[in-house]
Amino acid sequence: MAEVFSESLDYTKVKARAIQSRSYRVKLPPINAGTYAPSSVIEFELPSNLAGTYFNSNQCYLKFKMTSLCRNAGNTAAVKCDLDRSGAYSFIRRMEITTGGAKICDLDRFNVLACAMIDTDASQEWKTSTGSAIAGTEGLMRGAAIDPGDLERIYCLPLILNPIAMTSPHRLIPLFSLSPIKMRFTLEEAGVVFRVDAINDIVNYQISDVELVYQATELSPAAQANINENTGGKYDILATSYMHSSATLQATNSQLTASLGFSVSSLERVIICHRRTSSTLSQQRYSLGNRCAAGLQQYNLLIDTEMFPARPIMRDHRFGSECVAEMLLASHSLVDFTKGSSLNDGYVKCSVPGAQFLGTSRSANIKPNSGTIIQNPYSLENPDGLTAGNLNVEVNAATTDAEDSDVGTFLCAIELESGVSDGKSSHIYSGVSTLGSSVQYVATYSGDVNADITVDFFCHYSVMMSLNMQGSGIWSISI
Repeated sequence: MAEVFSESLDYTKVKARAIQSRSYRVKLPPINAGTYAPSSVIEFELPSNLAGTYFNSNQCYLKFKMTSLCRNAGNTAAVKCDLDRSGAYSFIRRMEITTGGAKICDLDRFNVLACAMIDTDASQEWKTSTGSAIAGTEGLMRGAAIDPGDLERIYCLPLILNPIAMTSPHRLIPLFSLSPIKMRFTLEEAGVVFRVDAINDIVNYQISDVELVYQATELSPAAQANINENTGGKYDILATSYMHSSATLQATNSQLTASLGFSVSSLERVIICHRRTSSTLSQQRYSLGNRCAAGLQQYNLLIDTEMFPARPIMRDHRFGSECVAEMLLASHSLVDFTKGSSLNDGYVKCSVPGAQFLGTSRSANIKPNSGTIIQNPYSLENPDGLTAGNLNVEVNAATTDAEDSDVGTFLCAIELESGVSDGKSSHIYSGVSTLGSSVQYVATYSGDVNADITVDFFCHYSVMMSLNMQGSGIWSISI
């Protein structure tokens, strides 16, 4: 075998200059500009008919100012409130992207999925540093606290969980189609976004000064002509997207079979969240991020007559090891030992006399004595979601205990891609086709939970976006 030089000694390979282009920053106002109350809709329309111009979704964020209008029952004073665990993403209940009458994506319960993804993909360090600055996340079991003396806050949310932000491999989005791409963000109810102490407090907010900030790249006419020649004027972009479905597990039931209605050509994974139904609209609870295990014992999917996986995923009630392993497998990160998550935050009191006020914390790795048992939020069967816990007490306050967190973080997922692509290939995709098929969730529960449970399902699937400038000149969408 011939000997070769290392790359460090190969002086013939240098970076080549890119094609002639320019990039510029755009601040796009909504087409229905103004102020926005809970449940209202914010709409954007990306420009179209811009020759040789592209939109970079990975350099795009939604900027807005939020004003808390939370008041006490007598409406005489502002009150403190906490954002739910997904931070400012809690404000977005639904995201829709359309063009020329075609639907690119329509994701209901966007904030529930955002909370789950932040839990599994973001580290404590990100949530307390960068995430805290731009999205109002915290390294605790809640989002940022909004104090009565500081009721306004500006957020800059990266555009996530939609096809134009999840192209594979990464692609710029052409802005020269004949029909513009439109985005609609439906805002969440205030009682879901905020957690307050009193049931009679008035919860409300206002959104203003909204902008979609993005980077546009404009190619020279010669460069654009070259791309047109290479593509034949047809721009095919493969991406992934999410779809939502839900079901209810009745109190004390031990079986749940739910039809999900996911009909796609390549279903890659299904993410499953359990939340106590009574807390999903409660202003005294963390409605979005308080997920429970609900006594789950085993689960899988039934597609027509075939089970996925063939043998059900089993849950052990202490650590949920198999559930975590399968969830990591579904996100293609089972052997990624650098992956951060925040599924195991939480506080519990120290039981040593005279030190009980110190408390313990998984996130801060505080453990005053070896006999202290730190609760595992991931294994909580039916947590109340009333408090995120508190360690902020005086060291000499012998009568003041640290407060336990009663927020649960249980989450599970089912992988459906075949091993052909290994989940990482930029050239092929290999999910299960469910077109014309029945997709059902089949699970067994203990039946010990005496509360109705809302089960949210998020289907992660492949979508093809095609723009033919030699034909209609508008986007077509295939799922």
